Amino acid sequence: MDELLRLKNSIEAARNIGILTKINANDDATGTTLALFFALKNINKNVFFVGNQIPEKITELLKGKEQKKFHISFKEDVSEVYYEKKDNGIELYLTPKNSNINSESFSCKVVSSLESLSSGSNYDLLITIGIQEFQDVEALCSSDLDQLYGCTVVNIDTNLSNQNYGEINLIEDSQSLSQYFSCILKFLGKEYSNKEVSSFLLYGLVSSNKNTSNRKNIPTIRWLFKHDGELSLLSKEVPQIKLLELTLKNMNFVEDTDIYISALSEKNLIENNATSKDLVFVVEKIKLFFKIPSFLLLWESRTSPLSVKGVIYSDRKLLVQKIMGNFKGVSKGSGAMFATELPSIITAKEKILSCLNK
Repeated sequence: MDELLRLKNSIEAARNIGILTKINANDDATGTTLALFFALKNINKNVFFVGNQIPEKITELLKGKEQKKFHISFKEDVSEVYYEKKDNGIELYLTPKNSNINSESFSCKVVSSLESLSSGSNYDLLITIGIQEFQDVEALCSSDLDQLYGCTVVNIDTNLSNQNYGEINLIEDSQSLSQYFSCILKFLGKEYSNKEVSSFLLYGLVSSNKNTSNRKNIPTIRWLFKHDGELSLLSKEVPQIKLLELTLKNMNFVEDTDIYISALSEKNLIENNATSKDLVFVVEKIKLFFKIPSFLLLWESRTSPLSVKGVIYSDRKLLVQKIMGNFKGVSKGSGAMFATELPSIITAKEKILSCLNK
């Protein structure tokens, strides 16, 4: 708690904040770094990426967030400035003090928001993400070591081999960087959060391979959804991603059977232009990314009459055997797909849990 408080105080006191991660940072570190960038922007901090170059993945993801701006410059004193809104735009008026002016005094250009990602400005606070050794920090900042040595360094990582080289060290094992930063974000306050922050943390969290046996990740993901996060950064396959998002939002843990359960209605499928084939993608993503030991997904089939179908996978073979002993279906390895022949998800869920508890 002391280190978190020191972090918050340091951020509030800083005028310019630099962010640094590895050039070959994985998706977890990339998502965390971008979430930090937008969190600091959200509290109106002057923030930029430092180092000899910005990681290519970060630039690539930010292109989707890029906003073009018009930069209007008038190199003379003015006595009046005003604008008029029109139905199809806006008109800006400048009245110069000196009537003897020429076209060279005026210029207008389109600038990219990406131009401000890196800067030669001095930074009084540097936050590193997922860098274990200070010599790596020095190598990344070799073009301006005096600046590095003169600032306060905050070191955020989830690798216990970290050298604790910062004035503030936030090191936490057994979870992903994006999950850990989500916890830090909760402490810092809601003013740090927005849609971009939550979405990039979801990107990092769902892409991380460090979620094994960690039951904090599902509640964290649901918290990020609650704060307007979206999974759209993961893929261009919109129907599948929307179903994955809904599945995660609807997921609950049932302690009696030690299983995670989620359900999708027929309306969910229709509204997202999806079919039951897209659910294969959903189950695979949940199985690979979260490595949940036991998971059950139910959905309303578009057959007539309407019926509820399901898929289950579990490292406990007995659960799969109980499903196959009570419902018609096909099993393979540690999973099974089955039909309940029941019209209601609520009824089907109750019957399935009753079978699993026997």
